[in-house]
Amino acid sequence: MTSVPDTLPDDPAALRQLLLSLSEQLAEQEGLLRQLREENALLRQRLFGRQSEQTADAATPQLALFNEAESLAGPEPENADEEAVETVVVTPARRRGKRQPLPAELPRLEVIHELPEHELTCACGCRKQAIGEEVSEQLDIVPMQIRVIRHIRKVYACRGCETAPATADKPAQLIEKSLASPGVLAMLLTTKY
Repeated sequence: MTSVPDTLPDDPAALRQLLLSLSEQLAEQEGLLRQLREENALLRQRLFGRQSEQTADAATPQLALFNEAESLAGPEPENADEEAVETVVVTPARRRGKRQPLPAELPRLEVIHELPEHELTCACGCRKQAIGEEVSEQLDIVPMQIRVIRHIRKVYACRGCETAPATADKPAQLIEKSLASPGVLAMLLTTKY
């Protein structure tokens, strides 16, 4: 980098030459500064920006685990990019609905949860009667066997004083309101890692 000399020449042609060389150096430095800013922005984007789970390394075995849909879909037509530019696809807002029930053809194992004996007696002294039940299902996998565990929680109420009904407690779950049982979660963790 050439800096401005302490004493400037008196000749206008030499001053013009010095000014041109300094402006060329300034332009080069601005180009270098612009390039460094772009590289910095790219590195910030890679470090702190949104990331996807795609990688440039095709030999990564993790990526092949979830490519079933892509491999079954088949190749796209060559002019798909041209069609995508011309058509606008509007997706409707996702409706939050009720969870789909587990398939009926899966075998079911029923686990009945009763109230403890001391809670079956009402404060008025009468014994509570079963008036209904709440059923929730979890998907369970036994190695080489898939089944559904139905948790049936008995609901009791007193016919004598008509107090609020009491429902048997459901066992604690690893992930609350999940369809996956501890066996499914353990299998997923062991197969993934």
